Amino acid sequence: MINGIKLASAGLDFYTNVQEVIARNLANANTVGFKKNIVSFNNALAQTGGEGTSNLQINYGVDYSQGNLIYTGNPLDIAIEGDGFFVLETDKGLRYTRNGQFLLSGTGEIVTAGGLKLLGQGGPVIIPSGGKEIVIDKTGIIAVDGKETDSLMIVNFKDITSLVPSGDSTFSASLELANLDEDVKSRVSQGYLESSNVNVVMEMVDMIANMRNYEASNNVIKSFSGLMERLISNQSNAV
Repeated sequence: MINGIKLASAGLDFYTNVQEVIARNLANANTVGFKKNIVSFNNALAQTGGEGTSNLQINYGVDYSQGNLIYTGNPLDIAIEGDGFFVLETDKGLRYTRNGQFLLSGTGEIVTAGGLKLLGQGGPVIIPSGGKEIVIDKTGIIAVDGKETDSLMIVNFKDITSLVPSGDSTFSASLELANLDEDVKSRVSQGYLESSNVNVVMEMVDMIANMRNYEASNNVIKSFSGLMERLISNQSNAV
């Protein structure tokens, strides 16, 4: 009975975590380049003190599937179709993102809304002073007023699970883990943004199912608790 209560209690913790993940996904359903968070569990069996016990292990992950492309017509809105990530320079090292909503800084650099610099093959991408027409082709080559200036740095990773979410639709990982020697199977679309890959309807369905599972686990604990109270009461009366 005690193990049953422990297992049901672990279930409550799990369903609480699932609810938080669903809430985060829904909050970012309209965030450009956001990748859906996922959570799962393993019912791990372990031997403790010669007795078998069951433990729920919670696993977190990210769904990196492609989001829909939305046309904006803004020359600094860039989307990746296929594999790969834009590379950003930050004070804490490189960051990787699928959020291609960029701006032009006062110094001519292409940056995110938070001021992080977009990297090209030659370092931070800089638009020459006075440049008017910015054209980025399908391979990521950047031309300003008809003159090639740089090429976007787009990288993919040998093991996508090596990426760690670091906030604002960015991920961190050592560049050594990237497939720098292989061509990234992707193409660049200028004037488009990649939407979040969160399906709001499915998230709502999952939320309702999760709430029902939470209630079921809670009822199991209440049933065990009531049974224990009756057992204790019977023992007391017998004495």
